[in-house]
Amino acid sequence: MELKNSTLDDIATVVGFSATLRLSAWFSDGNNLYIPAEMVEDHPLSKLIGFSAAKALCKEWPTCWLAVPSAGPYYEVDLRRRMVNRMLEQGFNTREIGKFVHLSERRVQQIQRELEMAGLIDPLTVVKRVRQKAPIESTDDLV
Repeated sequence: MELKNSTLDDIATVVGFSATLRLSAWFSDGNNLYIPAEMVEDHPLSKLIGFSAAKALCKEWPTCWLAVPSAGPYYEVDLRRRMVNRMLEQGFNTREIGKFVHLSERRVQQIQRELEMAGLIDPLTVVKRVRQKAPIESTDDLV
C-alpha cells in the first residue's frame, strides 16, 4: 500500500492542491493540456486556475502537453479503505463489510491485510465462535 508519486503530485507541487483538482476536473477526460511558453492574464488556463498558478505551469513545463489524470479513483480507493477500517474497528465481520461497501468478502480481507501491513490498524485475530455444550453432571446421564 505504498504511496507512489503521480503526475497529479508533480502538478500539485507547482500549482497547489486546489488548482490541481480543478485541472483534473477539466482535463482528465483524455484531452491533454497544452502549456504555452508565456502566460497572459486573459488565457483560459489563467482564468481557470489563476494567473500565478498558470504562470508557474509555464515556467515548469513550457510548450509541453500534460496528460492530467483524474483525481477521483485515488480518492475513492482511499475512502473505501477508510470505511473498511472504521467498520473493522466497530466489530463488523468481513462479509458484512463487503455487502456494505460493495466488495467481495475476499477483497475486504485483502484490504484488511494491506492496512495491517501498512501499520494503520492492529492485526486482527480471527475468533471462531464455538458453541458450548451443556456440561455433563454425571456419567449416569449417559446411560
